[in-house]
Amino acid sequence: MLLNVGLIVSQRAREYLGDEVLRKIFNEGRLSYLAEYGDYIVNDLRENSVQALVVVYERENKDIKEFLRNVDDLTGIHPLCVEEIYTEWFQTKDQAKALILAYIAKASLSILSLRIQPVRAKNISRRSLIRGKLYYYKPYPILYQDINFEREINYLTSLCPLIIKTPEGPQVSDVEKCSACGFCSGMSFLGYLEVPNFTTNQLVAFINSLSMHAPTDKVSVILISCKKLEKIPKIKEVYVYPLIAPCVASIHDSFLTSMVAVGFYPVLYSPDYKCELKDMAKLRAESIIKKFPGSDIYFPYVEDERKLIEFYEKIKGKMLERGLVPEDVILSRSRRRSLLLWSIEQMKNRTHLDENDEIQGIYKVIVDPSKCVLCGVCVRSCQMLVFDMKSNGEVTNLYYDLSYCIGSQRCIRNCPENAIKLVGNIRIKELGKKIIVSNKIIKCRICGKPMDSSKIKSRVDEMLISMGLSEVVNYTDVCNECKQKILTQKWIEKVLKK
Repeated sequence: MLLNVGLIVSQRAREYLGDEVLRKIFNEGRLSYLAEYGDYIVNDLRENSVQALVVVYERENKDIKEFLRNVDDLTGIHPLCVEEIYTEWFQTKDQAKALILAYIAKASLSILSLRIQPVRAKNISRRSLIRGKLYYYKPYPILYQDINFEREINYLTSLCPLIIKTPEGPQVSDVEKCSACGFCSGMSFLGYLEVPNFTTNQLVAFINSLSMHAPTDKVSVILISCKKLEKIPKIKEVYVYPLIAPCVASIHDSFLTSMVAVGFYPVLYSPDYKCELKDMAKLRAESIIKKFPGSDIYFPYVEDERKLIEFYEKIKGKMLERGLVPEDVILSRSRRRSLLLWSIEQMKNRTHLDENDEIQGIYKVIVDPSKCVLCGVCVRSCQMLVFDMKSNGEVTNLYYDLSYCIGSQRCIRNCPENAIKLVGNIRIKELGKKIIVSNKIIKCRICGKPMDSSKIKSRVDEMLISMGLSEVVNYTDVCNECKQKILTQKWIEKVLKK
C-alpha cells in the first residue's frame, strides 16, 4: 500500500529547481499534489487527499516552519508522514532532483507511522496551551507484523527495560518513557520491531530511488544523521545525500551494506550537538558493522566536519557500481537478514571479496558427525530453518545454511546427543547450504523397505541393551509392518498350542 504524497516547495526552491525539473519530479514521483507554498496549501492538501508530505525549503523560512508545527491540525496529515528537505543540501539540479525523489519514495511508505498514537507533552508552555498543543508524536518502535522469534524477543528485552514480551512479539511497554532512539530496532536481527518513520521498507525505497535517479559522474555518499543536523559538509568531487533518521542508533547493519551494494558510500554523521540521545548513538556506533565483509570499504562514524571531509577525500574517484534491491528481499521471512545476504552476494558478483573474512552478526554452529545420529531434532527446533534433512531411499543427509543463523542456540539446547556447538561468526566462504552429516539408510531385513539411518539403529540398540532389553535388538532392523506380522504369527502359534 502506497500513500498519496504531496510536494511543497518554497519560492526560493522553485526558482532554483525550475518548473521543468519540478514537472519531471511530479511525473516520476507519481505525486498527488505539487505546489509552491502559499495560503491555499491547506485546502489543496485536504481536497487532494494527500496522506504524506515532502517539503523543500530554507532552514530560516519561518512561515513554512510554523505550518509544519501545526500540519496535523491544519491538514490531517500525520506529522511522522512528513519529510523535510533543506535547499542548503542541494549541489546541482540533478542531485537535488534525485534527493527529492528519494524522499518521496520514502514518504509513500509511511504506513507504519499511521499506527503511532499521540503522547502527552511533559512540559506544557503557555504558547502550547494557546495553540492547544498538549501532545506530540513520538516515533517509538512498533511491531512490523505479528511474529514470535524467541531469540529476537529475548535479545531485545535485554537491551532496554521498556521492551517487553507479548504474545505477538516485542513491544514498547511505556511509550511516554521511551526516548525513541530506535536502538532496539537497530540492534534487532530481523527487523520486526521497526521505527515507524524509518522502516526497512522505507530505507530500501530511498536507496533504490537514489540509485535510479542520482547522477553518476561523481562518487556519491549517503550521509546518515538526525534532525539536529545543521550544516552539511560538502566538496565538489562528491555528491552528498543526507538521510535523516530519528537517531543514528536506529541504523541496522543491513542498511549500510545495502547502500554499498546499490552504489553509495554510507557515513554515520553525529556532530557534537547537545543531544539527549548522543550516548545511544555512540553505543550503536560501537556495536555496528565496521566495514563491508571481505572488502576495504569502511563504515565510518564521524562526529566532526574535518574527519568527514577527510573521508570524502579518500573515496573521491572510487566509483561504486549501481544496482537495485529486489522488492521480494525484504518481504521474506528473514527481512533484514535477507537484505544483508543479498548485499554480500551482489558484491561477490561485482568484485573480489576476501572469502575468509567473518560476517558480523551471522553465527556459526558446528555439528560433530561422530555424535550426530540424524534424529532431526535440530531441524524441528530451529526457528530460522537453518537445518534441513532429506533422504533418497539410500542415504540420509543433514544440511544446514548458516546464512540464517541468529544464534538462538535452540538446536544446542534440544540436541539429545550434545552434538552441536556455537563457535562464533561465519566466514563468507561458509555461506550457503551444505551437507554436514551423511549416513546410509538401513532397510527392513524382511521386506526391504527403507527405514532410519544406521546411526539411529546403533543408538537405539545401545539404549535397549543398557535397559536390559537385548532380545529386542533383534527387531530394530525390521519395519513396523513386518513387526506386526511377526507378532501376529507368534500370537497365533501361541493360541494353537493351547
